[in-house]
Amino acid sequence: MDTNAVDLRTTRATQPIDRAVSVSLPSQVYFDLDQFQRVQKELLGQLGCPACTSGFDIRYDIQRRFIVDANLALQATGLAQNQLSP
Repeated sequence: MDTNAVDLRTTRATQPIDRAVSVSLPSQVYFDLDQFQRVQKELLGQLGCPACTSGFDIRYDIQRRFIVDANLALQATGLAQNQLSP
């Protein structure tokens, strides 16, 4: 038997199946390096290691959320006003 071989049955059993983390940020935070790094530091701390991603697949995107009220008025939340029109 090869002593360098890895037993995949025990390795797979000890690893979580899905390590993907989705993070939606307002555009103001997404495009501001200082704010983005503060969010990243807090997120990494909550994931268990403030200095690294610990094998997590962190996927950032810009928050795009719209709310419609009872009068059918559409309001964007989490978007800078200059991002609403091309």
